[in-house]
Amino acid sequence: MPETVLVTGATGFIGLALVKRLSASGLKVRCLARAGADVSRLALPGVEIFRGDLLDAASLNAAVKGVNRVWHLGALVRPAGFLIGRKQLLGNLNSINARATGELAQAAARAGVKRFIYFSSISALGPGENLSDAAAPRPLTYYGKSKLAGEAALKAAALGTELEYVILRPSLIYGPGSPGWAPLFRSAGRAVVFLPGRGRNMLSVCGLENLLDAALLAAGKAESGAAFNISEGSVSVRELVLLIGSLLGKKPELVGLQVFFLKAVSSILDGLLALAGLYMPGFIGADRGRLYEACASWSHDSAGIRKLGWSPAVSTREGLAAALEGKP
Repeated sequence: MPETVLVTGATGFIGLALVKRLSASGLKVRCLARAGADVSRLALPGVEIFRGDLLDAASLNAAVKGVNRVWHLGALVRPAGFLIGRKQLLGNLNSINARATGELAQAAARAGVKRFIYFSSISALGPGENLSDAAAPRPLTYYGKSKLAGEAALKAAALGTELEYVILRPSLIYGPGSPGWAPLFRSAGRAVVFLPGRGRNMLSVCGLENLLDAALLAAGKAESGAAFNISEGSVSVRELVLLIGSLLGKKPELVGLQVFFLKAVSSILDGLLALAGLYMPGFIGADRGRLYEACASWSHDSAGIRKLGWSPAVSTREGLAAALEGKP
């Protein structure tokens, strides 16, 4: 009889791709989805839709029954809206990304789940040069801090139980339909592209299918308690824009913006909004942490996952070309 696994965040960019992989491997896949969520793309062999909510304890207890493995991708990255309350934002991030992670892990441990795979984020570690899996976390954003708190909640929930767990910290994940990359893809096709500074800061990147290869390998082979950076390598912002432009048949002119000025303006806007108790989700310039992330260098050592036998099957150039063409 095929093994049953639970996937949270199954309707998201990474979650949907993971469900497709798990379904194709012959597993029974239970997807936790909120009432009203569009699950039409999850109509796949062996996939069961379980309506529930990460913030509802009864939902979590029921969702993990009879499950061998939990893949936890459900998270709040950034809320919709033009202006929202900052206190509300912080509360929601903590509730969904931290507390719910711990409560799901507790429910899994009680139900006898064997292994819990948590998709954290490279933002939980923060930017830096050649950071190892064991580097001291220094997150800059509210989101990164909440994902790090989720890691801590998972560890606390598993302590003293038989629940095994693995933490994955994906870098910037690109692929067909990646919502976070759409603005960059559009910009690279224009005549002029504005970059922070000279665009020399590095970005850790990874193609979606390469990420899934790493995640499935870690889920099966990694020691319990291991945490892995998942990056196929780093590329400068300048190189990345020029590469995407070339794939689009364009050669954009790159114009640098003063990083000091960007950070100063961002700090002022963020401070003024904080005084009013407000937050602007859609504008990176109004969030000092996000702006600092965008100007920083990200270079992460993925030696841990490579020691398990992982290497990127698709190069960054090939992966970006497929993403631009919309190929799965």
